[in-house]
Amino acid sequence: MATIKDIFAVIKGREEPDRYVILGNHRDAWTYGAVDPNSGTAALLDVARRLGIMLRSGWTPRRTIILCSWDAEEFGMIGSTEWVEENLGDLQSKAVAYLNVDCAVQGMGLFAGSTPQLDKLLIDVTRQVKDPDVEGKTVHDTWSTMNGGINIERLARTDSDFAPFLHHAGIPCVDLYYGKEFPGYHTALDSYIWMEKHGDPLFLRHLASK
Repeated sequence: MATIKDIFAVIKGREEPDRYVILGNHRDAWTYGAVDPNSGTAALLDVARRLGIMLRSGWTPRRTIILCSWDAEEFGMIGSTEWVEENLGDLQSKAVAYLNVDCAVQGMGLFAGSTPQLDKLLIDVTRQVKDPDVEGKTVHDTWSTMNGGINIERLARTDSDFAPFLHHAGIPCVDLYYGKEFPGYHTALDSYIWMEKHGDPLFLRHLASK
């Protein structure tokens, strides 16, 4: 038996405080976890850092933003699932979307899964983000080129923390990551050395900028 701890940061919305946009990542790993989940954790923390800078400049979001660091994901999505179950009614009536970053960086090229409600938003946003690997291109440009057109996976799987939001609460979800496959998944090869040499040598995919 062990106690698990989910960690949250909440930024209250200016116009719609009872509407939630939720971004989450788990922090427990099978081994070293450079890809799974620490690349997602790095992305989550950088989003938090940038939101902090914006808040200090006087900006406030229209809707409430909730940043979530989940515990015990590798044992069956326990941290996120328990929280969703405990807050199911509130989330079903108030959550706008859940954005998931887990194995956020495991190679080159964007891959995305989404529920249909968020397809257009996802495409529009990637047109505004600089590609971390190709100078003068957007993420949308290389996403389309590498896949022979825009390809968005339909989220039916249950292998990350979007699962309880989607399958229990029926909330629109997005799951984003760079790199289609990672051969060292859940092995001791999921290390900082692999990330530094192969996954993201300059660590630009962790911090893609607008």
